[in-house]
Amino acid sequence: MATFPLPTSVSGCADEIAVHAQEWNLQTPGLHNSVAQPPQEQSESTAMNASAHPVISPPAVGWAASLQLGFGWRDGRTVLVRNQHQGPLRVQRPFYPESAGQAHVYILHPPGGIVAGDVLAIEAEFAAGSHGLITTPSAGRVYRTNQARLPQTQHTQLRIAAGGWGEWLPQENIVFTGALARNVTRVNIEGDGRFIGWEIACLGRPASQAWFEQGELQQQFVLYHDGKPLLRERSVFVGGSALLQAPWGLQGMTSVGTLLCTANDPALLAELKADCDRLAQTDPAALKLAATALPGLIVVRGLAANAAPLRNAFIACWQRMRLHLKQQTAVAPRIWFT
Repeated sequence: MATFPLPTSVSGCADEIAVHAQEWNLQTPGLHNSVAQPPQEQSESTAMNASAHPVISPPAVGWAASLQLGFGWRDGRTVLVRNQHQGPLRVQRPFYPESAGQAHVYILHPPGGIVAGDVLAIEAEFAAGSHGLITTPSAGRVYRTNQARLPQTQHTQLRIAAGGWGEWLPQENIVFTGALARNVTRVNIEGDGRFIGWEIACLGRPASQAWFEQGELQQQFVLYHDGKPLLRERSVFVGGSALLQAPWGLQGMTSVGTLLCTANDPALLAELKADCDRLAQTDPAALKLAATALPGLIVVRGLAANAAPLRNAFIACWQRMRLHLKQQTAVAPRIWFT
């Protein structure tokens, strides 16, 4: 059985998350009292042509960029009914590789990485009947900070209405040594809304023998259902610390990930456990996986020597979740394989 490190601390409430954000000198639009609401609709043509919309205050140094998306159901498929951006963060048109009208959207960040003082804020709403999948065209990069030690920050907030499906499946974030990365992902779900999402971090660049010897990654994953917490997790990974190598920590692995699915389904959990055991056996020294259940939530955790096997394992688990819950074979975004 694979073992995984516990978070160094667990936030007690949403207000505490805001306190952490204030400590990082961040803007956190809409963080408090956030519940899923149907997005304010625009015409599809308007939504497809993203409009600039200032929603965050710029930092003293670095880029301040924001993106606000809304997914709705119209004419037999999911469409973007809202698409507003500020700064170098945007999406183009949705793609429809699946037969049931699910919209695949790729978040584009032209600079290609996050530098000292950058603040990215992403918000998405999924209305009843809609099914949107958000991903990225490539791995994210968080570069070394500057002498002022300004953090590099991303806030993601998703709101899923009753009857909606929201999927947050970005490719991994590569955290360079010397970075001060802050990553907060918060999900608010109403009623029978469904969420599947993951966060994958690669600490350092193992292929280049550039290990995570300095810096820090602080990561929060927070899920609420009808205003009640399902998960409030905060993890801290410090470059060069004992946690990275210890048997009770990352065990020398450089990639760590968490995959979440809102479901209370023992049959699905049993299938995922079998998948995790099978996938981990392909290379037990380089990949460790485990699936567990919390009230209303299935959690898959993974450690890997590099990001590729962990990402591929999570894709297989995601396909299992989709097949079990929707009785449809999931079609992965084409961008994952290009």
